[in-house]
Amino acid sequence: MKRFSPLLLFICFISQAQLSSLPLDVQLSGRLFVDGSFFVNSPEPLNSGAHIPDLRLGAKVNIGESWYGRMDIGLDHNQVTLRDVYIQYRQDNNYYRVGHMLSTYSIDQIISTNDFVFNTPANAGRTFYTGRHIGITFTRNIPAWHFSLGAFMGDKLLSSDENQSGVNFSGRAVWRRSPEKSHLFHIGTGAVYRIPDKDLLTGKRPLSLASRGVTGMNIPYLLDMPVEDVKYQLHHNLEGLVFHNKWFVQTEFLQTYIRPKQANYYAWGYYLQAGFLIKGNRYSYDALEAVPMMPEEPRSLLVTCRFNITNLNDTEHGYYGGKQQDFSVGLNYYFNQYISSRLNYNFMHTDQYAALGKTNIHLIQVRLQVKF
Repeated sequence: MKRFSPLLLFICFISQAQLSSLPLDVQLSGRLFVDGSFFVNSPEPLNSGAHIPDLRLGAKVNIGESWYGRMDIGLDHNQVTLRDVYIQYRQDNNYYRVGHMLSTYSIDQIISTNDFVFNTPANAGRTFYTGRHIGITFTRNIPAWHFSLGAFMGDKLLSSDENQSGVNFSGRAVWRRSPEKSHLFHIGTGAVYRIPDKDLLTGKRPLSLASRGVTGMNIPYLLDMPVEDVKYQLHHNLEGLVFHNKWFVQTEFLQTYIRPKQANYYAWGYYLQAGFLIKGNRYSYDALEAVPMMPEEPRSLLVTCRFNITNLNDTEHGYYGGKQQDFSVGLNYYFNQYISSRLNYNFMHTDQYAALGKTNIHLIQVRLQVKF
């Protein structure tokens, strides 16, 4: 049986708005990323090329001061996919959302792709990415605190006779100081409790932790750890963010605990990234989502670096998904709020348990980013 479509919910929301007496404001939106990736002295399966990792069209709707709707449709990789499709109601400092959206967990997983300082999020955040699901969230947002809770369906938009939906519950708490000024201190934590979808043909709930490194290209997995039958999964994180004049520092530790029918499994990751505005004076911060945004001034020039460790090996319990360490440096130029460009150099090292074995990978990436 098909689930209730978040797209249908959004259409009903617009139709009702047209019939109401409240003021209606509709804004079309979209984005286009064009990437070039060049592998140097890297394993044979990794081929250089150009691609479009993100192409979206969407709309944002405001109805009065309390109601807001958003729809993003992905058109990349030769397929149409639902991204954010939800409606939101605001009551003072409380926000209620229902639709298809991200879990309320992990700063690097919530940041918009528009605001990445590299072409991809940190590999640790990407590997433990919880994805978008149909659900409902509650957020309380005040200057010093951000609290959010969410309840979501399983991984597939459509249920069937072959699939039984799982559930996801998430939460996040952030304390920050001076979020509207050039000096910001932000510290937070979050968690996700997940019961994966059940395959009715096998009677099992499989899941997999996998990653293609720090590129959006469709290359072979560098890390891959399938778990055959899972009772539940528990993610948690600790995150920090600092703005100080032209400097920023962002860090996060993520861990996942998987309770399968056999031995328990622990995996973890960590990253630290920092940047300096060579040109420009301040960064931006989305207080409602509690995430950093791209620099707010036109013609800003940002230099940044990042170190990351992702470890899917749990030798104590017999799991060998591989370990990746990577170091990246980048140079970003923000022409204005709509157009920016990125130049990345990425070095990745994987151990003998990784999908491609023990190897070193050198990657140069460029991106032209357009949004409206």
